[in-house]
Amino acid sequence: MSLVRPCALALALVPLAGCANHVRFSDEIREREQRTVTRAVTRVERPAWPLAEPHAVLALSVDEVEDVRRRETLVRVSEETPWRARDELWEVPSGLLAVPLFVAIRGSDKLFLGLIPDDFIENGTDFAFAALNPGLNVESDERLARREVSRKSRDLEPRSERVTRALANTALVVSLGGGPSQKIATDSSGRAELELLALLRGAPAQAPRALRLEVAGEGARRPAVLELPIARALGARLVHAARVREAARKPGISPDAVARALVELDALGFPGGALSLERELRERQNTNAAWLSRLDLALEEP
Repeated sequence: MSLVRPCALALALVPLAGCANHVRFSDEIREREQRTVTRAVTRVERPAWPLAEPHAVLALSVDEVEDVRRRETLVRVSEETPWRARDELWEVPSGLLAVPLFVAIRGSDKLFLGLIPDDFIENGTDFAFAALNPGLNVESDERLARREVSRKSRDLEPRSERVTRALANTALVVSLGGGPSQKIATDSSGRAELELLALLRGAPAQAPRALRLEVAGEGARRPAVLELPIARALGARLVHAARVREAARKPGISPDAVARALVELDALGFPGGALSLERELRERQNTNAAWLSRLDLALEEP
């Protein structure tokens, strides 16, 4: 009999060790993916073939072949609520009230024909006995501590994917015939807009036959040179417009002749070229108020 009481006391003090605070174990699947571009080709989309409009809108893209390697890792994690002494000041009194309450609910569930949800009874009972135990804190999402227990990784089968994406914010050099080159850049969607007349220097003797694009390389994508053919009718319009522009640039030209040239450029389909020419000539005559006034009047006349 002398050992019965010490053994009973030792059993009663076991919960006080606070060793039963684990809430649950969970498994997480984590994937890591590595992509390597092995081949890339620059593409350009144009509104027509060949180019037939003086205002060209080009959409650049790149076709890529990517080697995809993936690794899957199964991570086992323990989740626990660390024991904290001050929480027992409210947990134990709560447990004293909750234990008989949920024992009574469990016993009377048959009287309610099983209408009380089982989850409510189970969760309430677990809370009640955990709160009553002074060596065990109830589960708390606010203080939940997670600890990795183990992990196991495996490589998944590699694969290749073909991806087409817009060549956004990319610099390119454009030129037309033997004219000067011009640097432009695509926007965030890979599009670039240009008026072909701006690419001509002077008045060429022959109509340009192709628009040349030079795109710098990057990574697996090599530098590319693309030539887009120009329709004969558009080439003739470009030469005509260039001659009209050069005639309007001659020294001593009258405001009326300039106005007629601007109207003709508009009619040929080069409004951007007309606006650029007008700005250029106004800057040249910025001290000649009479010339500028006459140009305004000539442009207003029908």
